[in-house]
Amino acid sequence: MKKISIKKIINISFGFTLLFFAYSCNNEDDVCISEKSETRFDIPQGNHDFDEQIVAWSKDYDINVLYKFTLPDLNYNFTASKELNYKITQWADEEGIRAAVRFLKEDFIDLYPDSIKKTLLPSKILLAGMLYPEDKYEPLLDTIAYSQNCKLGIIIQGLDHITLPRVDKEFVSRISIPTYRKRMKLAVNRTFINFLLFPTDENIAQLPSTDIINTFCSSSQVHTSHPNITSPYSYENSWTNPEDTYKLGFLEGNYNSYSKKYTPFSENEDLTCYIDFIFTQSKSELETNPLYTKYPLVKEKCDYLIKTFAQYGIDLHSIGEK
Repeated sequence: MKKISIKKIINISFGFTLLFFAYSCNNEDDVCISEKSETRFDIPQGNHDFDEQIVAWSKDYDINVLYKFTLPDLNYNFTASKELNYKITQWADEEGIRAAVRFLKEDFIDLYPDSIKKTLLPSKILLAGMLYPEDKYEPLLDTIAYSQNCKLGIIIQGLDHITLPRVDKEFVSRISIPTYRKRMKLAVNRTFINFLLFPTDENIAQLPSTDIINTFCSSSQVHTSHPNITSPYSYENSWTNPEDTYKLGFLEGNYNSYSKKYTPFSENEDLTCYIDFIFTQSKSELETNPLYTKYPLVKEKCDYLIKTFAQYGIDLHSIGEK
């Protein structure tokens, strides 16, 4: 059966309700999504040098990079949102947008073939300024924070979009720092993989994500000291030797300093660890990495993800190679 892209799914789903909501389309707080041939996005949104690239992405791939958008564009879901909703207190800065568009081209969009750009990449990439989670008094942290609590960075994943927060004037200087840019590249590409594997609504899954996750997780093992535990991801599956983490097929685990025991991450966290592991090195570096060569289950899980995504046209090695 031919796979239908999320871009078409969303347009079709809203097409059924378009007449019902037509009366409210002039209200900027209402969602009004038309058919793909009559896009609802008014692109270009300005007359800057970077708008030419944004127009090309929209025309060629239906990837709409927006720096002007509504709250429903950011927060909408088919059902009640499972994530935090956000409010905007400051829009993206022009210089920040210019740097962000260049970054997206070099370290995200250009890394994927045209077939992926047209079908699997999000239909919207939002460039935001200052965002506040609703009912919170602190703004969303920087796109890639340096603090230990946000070492993976923050990029928002929505129904049909990924969003970069804090695209402000200082973004220009931050993205010029090699370590910052590397983490930014890792974060945006990781968020794209999570966008495919962990959609905000299971009805719009573009890949057989449940099968992929289950097969990946089936390679993990329970420690031999727990013969009655059946799930490797049970909180009761614990061990004391750090090396057992890798022997059991995990790259990381939760460590309790009081009990001095390790326990596994969740299935989703485990998969994300492996995506990061693959993304942060080239193919040759991975194949000579001691964790890959010494521990069979680590190699097995890496190879499975690489092979599976390759079947859908996504080369996981491309992130670390370029």
